[in-house]
Amino acid sequence: MRKLIFKTLTTAAIAAGLPETINGKETVYEAPVTISDQMLPKPRIEIQIMDVAVKPSGRKLSKFPSPNKETTHRTIRTAKDLIVQPVRMAIIANDEKWLEDFAHSLHSGLPRRVADRYNNNVSIQVEAVKSSGGGTKLVKIDLKTKLVKIFHIRFSGYVTTDSETPWIKDTDINTDYKREG
Repeated sequence: MRKLIFKTLTTAAIAAGLPETINGKETVYEAPVTISDQMLPKPRIEIQIMDVAVKPSGRKLSKFPSPNKETTHRTIRTAKDLIVQPVRMAIIANDEKWLEDFAHSLHSGLPRRVADRYNNNVSIQVEAVKSSGGGTKLVKIDLKTKLVKIFHIRFSGYVTTDSETPWIKDTDINTDYKREG
């Protein structure tokens, strides 16, 4: 799920206006970043994958005709476990207006559902958004400020198994049966 998370968030961030590189440096990092903050480009995003929660499930998710055996079999997809993966994404910038516009575009452009490599739905929910680093407007100091907006996002998906069952195509009803009694 890690690759799916990075691909989804990076694609959404670039679509919202984050440059892919600044002076030859990447703008998407996995947190915690070990490089000095002064060496990293601004704006950038840092993605931190938190501990995953696994909940057992036995729910039947879908029934569909089996691939290449549509006329003879059907497949039943059953959820074994629900995986809930919390992610912390920090947007770090120097410009307050850019940060607000980018955060709004990112939030509105983030997909609510994507498919993983097993073609299972993964839902994406923004749980909280926090801001920090904004200063007062009374005194303006000509220093590079560090503005941060943190998105707490939850990716939820199932670990599934597929089982194939044959279709019941014909039945033989015995009409000669007589009831005793």
